[in-house]
Amino acid sequence: MKLKKLFSSAAMAAALIGFGSPAQSAIMTDIVFMVDESGSMGTIQANLRNNIGLFASILSAGGVDAQYGLVGFGNTQAVPRMLSDLTDDTSLAAAANNLVSSGSVESGYSATAFALNAIDNQSDLFSYRPNAVKNIIIFTDEDNDFRSTAGFTVNGLAPSYAVIDGLLTQNNALFNAVVSDGGACLTANDDCYVPLALAHNGQQFDLDALNTNDQQVVEDFVTAFANAKLQETIDFCDENPNAPGCNDNSEDPSVSEPSILALFGLGLLGLQLVRRRPCVALPPASMQSYCAGGRAAQISLISRCVGPLCASKS
Repeated sequence: MKLKKLFSSAAMAAALIGFGSPAQSAIMTDIVFMVDESGSMGTIQANLRNNIGLFASILSAGGVDAQYGLVGFGNTQAVPRMLSDLTDDTSLAAAANNLVSSGSVESGYSATAFALNAIDNQSDLFSYRPNAVKNIIIFTDEDNDFRSTAGFTVNGLAPSYAVIDGLLTQNNALFNAVVSDGGACLTANDDCYVPLALAHNGQQFDLDALNTNDQQVVEDFVTAFANAKLQETIDFCDENPNAPGCNDNSEDPSVSEPSILALFGLGLLGLQLVRRRPCVALPPASMQSYCAGGRAAQISLISRCVGPLCASKS
């Protein structure tokens, strides 16, 4: 019975993708990683740096043309900084060697405004492609620490929850929160990231899966995380077909139908429908909020799903 279901899922994926048809245009997305540089983030930074290639390979195999940028925030200067403009994954991994783990004041809201080129008098600007979906991802184990207007204003205002929510909306950007401890708070106020993720086509992921020396755990998490980001981006374009990055892109001959079919028919075998979101690690406290936000999710132990949490999106 299980084998029959797996072949049924693969057949459905093939039908929806269009097996044997000409290669589809790649979805274009520009992804900015915002990484906490406080003293507790050293292991997480190293694991992220060493697995950027794995993350990128999954998106590429799924038909996504991605560029990657990097923001560091929360070091001893407390000022968000560009470590890499949008580039390929190899160059990004090299730039990630310049991340530090020495600070204690983590202003993730300022980092988000910085990633969207919205800080007043900002000189280092990300070179977003005009026809690419913007994806912003924060990695932190703390909530937003700093809301002063000193040096971090957006149109003269401190980067509050409302200001960042508005910026994400204006940029039609997806937002994801890879968080733990204080960063995993759920209240839509001036300290939390999870409500921003749920409000902007994103999800919450468990940062603790990167805070380990067990490389199998890390690779399992990155694989599940990348598959979730892939499906999330595809879902966004399904729901917003006229959004930049979702249409009228040149065909990418390097992305073959067999590779796309393999990802959807085999890589996401735990899913019964290709539009159901892949496994994500959700702490129990966030489940009610996540389901209320209309997200289809599954309880996960890194990459092993044990059952559906919310109903699949229609």
